[in-house]
Amino acid sequence: MYGFERNWQTSLELMEDCEWFFLDLTREPSLSCAEIEALGSSSNGYSNWTSFVLERQKEGLNLRPTLIVNPSEGDDEAAYVADLKSQFSAFSGAFDEIAYRVAVTEDDEFLFDLVSLKPEIDGFMNKGGRFFVVLDHEYVRPGNGLVHAKRTTQVINSIYAELQGAEIIVLATSFPKSVTDVGDEEHDIFRVEEVFLYEEIKKTHGGICYGDYGSINPIRNDEIIITQGWRPRIDFVSRHNGMNTYYFREKRKVVGTKEVVVKGDVKTKNILAPYSVHYQSVAKKVMAFSPYYQSVSDSWGGGEIVSAAGGKVGSNSPSHWISVRMEIHISQVLKYFGCDPT
Repeated sequence: MYGFERNWQTSLELMEDCEWFFLDLTREPSLSCAEIEALGSSSNGYSNWTSFVLERQKEGLNLRPTLIVNPSEGDDEAAYVADLKSQFSAFSGAFDEIAYRVAVTEDDEFLFDLVSLKPEIDGFMNKGGRFFVVLDHEYVRPGNGLVHAKRTTQVINSIYAELQGAEIIVLATSFPKSVTDVGDEEHDIFRVEEVFLYEEIKKTHGGICYGDYGSINPIRNDEIIITQGWRPRIDFVSRHNGMNTYYFREKRKVVGTKEVVVKGDVKTKNILAPYSVHYQSVAKKVMAFSPYYQSVSDSWGGGEIVSAAGGKVGSNSPSHWISVRMEIHISQVLKYFGCDPT
């Protein structure tokens, strides 16, 4: 029962304002638990998963299902396909929208699933159902979008050759696990590659949909224990000259020293400036970075930066400033696509 029920309830609270959403299972190994492993079992046509989703629907949740592909060890092709068809049948009888998500850069054989389900998917769409194929690129390094776009364009052609009515969602993120993987120690700027990727593919496939990770890298590092402190950093997503992310970060200054006793020995230890001093400093730098800095209307994250620059730092926690970046990213993406004209 490790964390499953608590995380499920937390997710529901976060999604309560959504008109509807696709429900999927995480593929992140560090988030796995007995409940998730049981839900992902292919036994009896993925009956654990279909039952769970259908029960949530009966409870009134306005959700849509995602097909799970997780064959049991030793399954032959016939069992593999039969379980997949059984799962699709259970969902197609209860929902008008179904999604299928694929790790597009890793799974070269996913088209087999769609071809195997083609009669069922065609029948579903002919009755007015919507079938979504989510092409999940996960992390796309800034500057590599064009390479991915060329590959994905061919993938989409293959999908349309089998399922002309399928709706394609291009999903990706370009925010690195560490900003110094793509930029300098103190400051740099890089392209929001997921938007560039989408725009490139859209040139040949105008009907595709956009998706991203909200500026979060898919590789988890939130369990890393920081023992030596961190460099205060603030990231800002800008719509100037396309979509770009820039950041400023500072190494904490030494403001004095003190003597401490370590295992009986007296040693000199540096006293560092408070985190709040540096968060105020980097917030000022973010706001002064013209012409990329933009006042983002009705943005909580934008307000946090303005407040910090004025000396009212909302929090010294890195997770707080990740939330700031996420909120600004979402706000700027909505404005970029014209969903929020303010």
